Amino acid sequence: MQLWSGESFYKIGVLKIRPIFFNILIPILICTFVQPVYAATPLNDNISAFNNESSSLQDSTNMQQQLETTAISQAQSIQESIDVLKSAVDQDNLAIAQHKETIANLDEEQQKLADQQKKDTATLDSYVRNQYTNGDTPSLTYVGWLVSSTSIGDLINRYSYVDTILNFYRDLRAKITTNSELIKTKRSLEQDETKKLTDGVQSKQQLIDGLSVALAKQAELLNSITNDETTMPTQSRGQETMSETERLIAAEQLQAQLATQAKYQQLLASELSSDSLQGTFSAPVKLNGQVGQLFSFASTFLGVPYTWGGTYPQFDCSSYVQYVYGHFGISLSRVTWDQYNEGQSVSRDNLRAGDLVFFTTYQAGPSHVGIYVGNGIMIDSSNSGVSYASINSDYWSSRYYGARRVIAQ
Repeated sequence: MQLWSGESFYKIGVLKIRPIFFNILIPILICTFVQPVYAATPLNDNISAFNNESSSLQDSTNMQQQLETTAISQAQSIQESIDVLKSAVDQDNLAIAQHKETIANLDEEQQKLADQQKKDTATLDSYVRNQYTNGDTPSLTYVGWLVSSTSIGDLINRYSYVDTILNFYRDLRAKITTNSELIKTKRSLEQDETKKLTDGVQSKQQLIDGLSVALAKQAELLNSITNDETTMPTQSRGQETMSETERLIAAEQLQAQLATQAKYQQLLASELSSDSLQGTFSAPVKLNGQVGQLFSFASTFLGVPYTWGGTYPQFDCSSYVQYVYGHFGISLSRVTWDQYNEGQSVSRDNLRAGDLVFFTTYQAGPSHVGIYVGNGIMIDSSNSGVSYASINSDYWSSRYYGARRVIAQ
């Protein structure tokens, strides 16, 4: 008789094996489920570090882009200033050539007068001599010719004849002398204008040389930021699609919009409040330094972007002028229309280096101001940033309002 069936044995075997199996399986399961818990901490740390690194890289990229944009803007502003100055130099050289041609023509005219005077003198001398000597008696003098008169009437006639001839000669000589002096005066004026233009060309060329050095340094800075030589030309080509006049008009329209905003009105009230502490002056003020030093200081801000209502280190047109002059001991008002009431009025024909030049832009009256450098050039803060510009350009010339002299010389 069999006490244990196969099934019973199997069950007993399973019962004996099961505790062993679970003793092995449970640690395996525990290790399987617990291990990811330990792995999650470094993973989260890695994700957090990655996010921080990405944020840092983004900040660095944004900063680099800002530096690049600023460098490009400054380089373009300097280049625009160079272009304006070169254009002015070309115009001056053309004017110099015209003045030199005029001087050459005057010299030719002067020589003709001299030749004519010599010829007329020889002709009259020969004619009078023939009359005096009666043709066949060369030794006969003027007195003898008169004494040989046959009557009082003949004497008077001879005397009148000779006097008429001499008066004609005197008048002709006086006319030639007057014309000669007039030519000399014209020539002197032409020479003075030529010298003035030549000095202006030399002055502009010095500015161009200085700006060229600044542009080269700016290009080096840009290359160090981007390490890409194509960035600036690409930006420049984009800028070429809009002319400077179009950009200025667009900026003028934007300023007109900003002028109507409540924020601007608050800013204006604040400016006027601080402005009242400075006062105004009705006569030019002595500069603490030389005008050339003022221009050098003003040019150190070339390329600084224009900021509506901005005050150092950001500028709009009037704050830029105020800051530059304030550096040399001349306290100007903050806003353009108050600056127009300071110093003395000066005509456009009598502009002098250091005068303030005003223009009507986004609103009636003086709404833009620049510093007159000379030879039709000003330095100002406009939509291109701080740069040089020609007051004789189509845009600025048509908007010229007036000028004030604030520097006593």
